[in-house]
Amino acid sequence: MIFPLLWLLASAASPTIQSPEEMAGVLQDVQQLGISLANRNLSAIQKVLMAVAASNATNSTADNVLHGVDEIVNETLEPAVERDFSVAQDEISGFHELFLKCEEDQLSAFNHSVLDQKKIVHFAEEHLICRQHQVLLLDANLSCTTLLQAAKTVEDAKCALYERSRTVPEASVVCQAQAHEAPEAYHERKIKELEDSLAQLLTRRRDCEEAKVQAQMQSERCEKARQDLANGHKACDEKQLMVDSTVCALQTRMGVDCSAYDSCRKQAMASFMQANESVKMTEAELKATWTMLKQVRCMINGAKERSPLKVALCSKQRNFSVAHLIINYSTVPPFAPCQSLAEPPGSPQYMTALYGHMPPRAPASPCEASCCNLQVVR
Repeated sequence: MIFPLLWLLASAASPTIQSPEEMAGVLQDVQQLGISLANRNLSAIQKVLMAVAASNATNSTADNVLHGVDEIVNETLEPAVERDFSVAQDEISGFHELFLKCEEDQLSAFNHSVLDQKKIVHFAEEHLICRQHQVLLLDANLSCTTLLQAAKTVEDAKCALYERSRTVPEASVVCQAQAHEAPEAYHERKIKELEDSLAQLLTRRRDCEEAKVQAQMQSERCEKARQDLANGHKACDEKQLMVDSTVCALQTRMGVDCSAYDSCRKQAMASFMQANESVKMTEAELKATWTMLKQVRCMINGAKERSPLKVALCSKQRNFSVAHLIINYSTVPPFAPCQSLAEPPGSPQYMTALYGHMPPRAPASPCEASCCNLQVVR
């Protein structure tokens, strides 16, 4: 049984290069190390460096080439790995900004929604005030109707009395004076009775006409009160329509915003997953490249020291630190819930929530906004 260290020693025991021709071949191979590095051909690099290490003779040309290759690794290839790592890290970190853009758009939509809800609250307050005023108009209309009925009663009574007063009594067949009444006194009394009767008739006619005028004026006031009530009811319905239409617009906006946010998140997630897989492959490749470069530098040092054993050991070494090449992967922000209305517009729950506090005598009308009609159809 051959132990690993003995195996390395055995594999490192290359024949000593002594002839100029052999050394020239080794030098030519050394000068091709750059190509082997570019191709990541570690076995070819190991073979060349093992040959150099097996040469006991000091060769400045070989050492200069080895030093040049060491500089390429140190000043070009390793910085290139670090730059590629930085690019990969920036790429994966940039997706946080992509998700952040979705969240910012969602926040902007939420702020617009808050403004719309404030409008709804304002319109709802105006609608409530209107319904409360509608109650006052109802009271005024009821009071006016009561007064009109009273005016009609007064008119009927006074005009009926006037009509009865207009009836001329049948003339007496015999004009008869009272006892001990002189004819002149009798005639004067009769004339006075006629004058009093005429004055009373005129008074009753005037009372009848005034009662008619008062009743007509009250009727006109009641007509105006009825018109005010109708106009007030219409105005309140228009204010309610403003409330319901704004709610419908908010519902539509919420749906559009939710679709846009969902689409944004899906696109960001698809791009993120694709880039995530690509960056993972890049990360593994960069770590492997970094490990190889560290192996090469270690083997170059062994070749400079003319130590085949060190070259062999370096070719098997894997425990180089790659902690600085660990990608910090962005976490996906949690999915923000979409906004939606608690009650569908036009539903009983909606009418109760928004209009349940209306005055009982002036309740809200059925919802006439477009989205309410859709709710009724369903």
